[in-house]
Amino acid sequence: MGNEKQQANRIGWGPRLWRLAKAAASLPLPVKVLSLLALGLTLGILFPNSSFVRAIYLSGTYFPRTIVTLAALLVFQLLTAATAKLILYHKERAGRLFARILALYAVMGVVSLIYAAGWLAVFSGLPLFLPDVPLPTPIEWFKQIGTTLVTIFSQQPLLQALGGGILAGWLTASIPALHRAAHGFIAAGDLILTGFRKILWYYPIMIGCLAIGIPLKFGNRGLALYGECAFWDMIVICAWCLAMILFCKVVTKRSWGQILAYYGSVWPTGFGTGGSYDTLAVNLVSAEKDLGLRPETAEISIVFGTVLNKNCATMSVLIVTVIVARLLSIPISLFELALLIPPVAILGFETPGIPGGAGYFMSPILAVLLHVPNPALWVTTFVSMYSGLIPMFSTAGNTTDDGVVGALLEDCFNDGRALPSEAALHNESAVGAR
Repeated sequence: MGNEKQQANRIGWGPRLWRLAKAAASLPLPVKVLSLLALGLTLGILFPNSSFVRAIYLSGTYFPRTIVTLAALLVFQLLTAATAKLILYHKERAGRLFARILALYAVMGVVSLIYAAGWLAVFSGLPLFLPDVPLPTPIEWFKQIGTTLVTIFSQQPLLQALGGGILAGWLTASIPALHRAAHGFIAAGDLILTGFRKILWYYPIMIGCLAIGIPLKFGNRGLALYGECAFWDMIVICAWCLAMILFCKVVTKRSWGQILAYYGSVWPTGFGTGGSYDTLAVNLVSAEKDLGLRPETAEISIVFGTVLNKNCATMSVLIVTVIVARLLSIPISLFELALLIPPVAILGFETPGIPGGAGYFMSPILAVLLHVPNPALWVTTFVSMYSGLIPMFSTAGNTTDDGVVGALLEDCFNDGRALPSEAALHNESAVGAR
């Protein structure tokens, strides 16, 4: 009897584990992310010397590194496809629409950084100027900004890919003989977005692995500062999102129901994934279904925003900069923080929309701008702090801002003429081919 019971228990473990796995998979994405984040932090606290726990942390770094390696190719492909769609669907209005999109995202980026700097003046207690440190003259300041810009354009492949993608999309869509290539770029872009959507299940696991590194590297002090950083980030970005909701209601023709349905779908998804690329598919669907945007407008604003708009990520970069400077005992003032606004705003345009992408791509230049004595230590510390909750709040704000820009384009900058559908475009191409 006892043997039969033991055999039944052994047989029953498989179905039990399967049911448990199915129940875990059915949990909302933010719940899975926060649960695994808490688990990762706990493992880092309890087992800091365990080689197995360190191996788990290391495994979480592989995928972001791979995406960073491929980021230039992804940016080129997605921007080529988005530019081709913009020109094919809007034709004579393409240049005007692109200029408006770029201007809206540029203004949003600068305003958001000034807004974040204002919050940091309240939160951080930073002095206005550092004592015994001579202030740079206006000429020295502009020279520093100019050097940074030259470095960005000449040494940052992502910005080169951004320009190349726009040029390739414009050429293939503008020259009738290259329309087949334009459709090929569009199809490839759709495949990339589908691929990101299919591996969305992995991101909670990756975030949990990366969370191990915070207590593992910095101990209790690092954990406390990370908590403070996440708290500041939450307040700054949540307040920004509430302001954007109100702005969208006042300025556009969207109803409260449409705006809240859109934020209710996209904000938790962006928070759960921590990456704009990974939220792209959900953002496109929700922008059309919930926010009520035309498919063409949604594709333009969301896809371009996914690549170009990192305004909430740049706000988080300023916050993490202050925290990392405190952790590494590097003096910084509000004046120096203000000097970072122009280069950080520009860097936001070429930062990939992957979990922690802003940390990877902005921290080396920040180390140069702040004259950090040990740049390598600054970068590794910055990347570790810019993980977990930080990119989650940033992505939630970035992605929903893309929908607001789409509503502005459609309600405030559109001349009211109907936009051609994709089916009409294909029919037109077929007639031209015949």
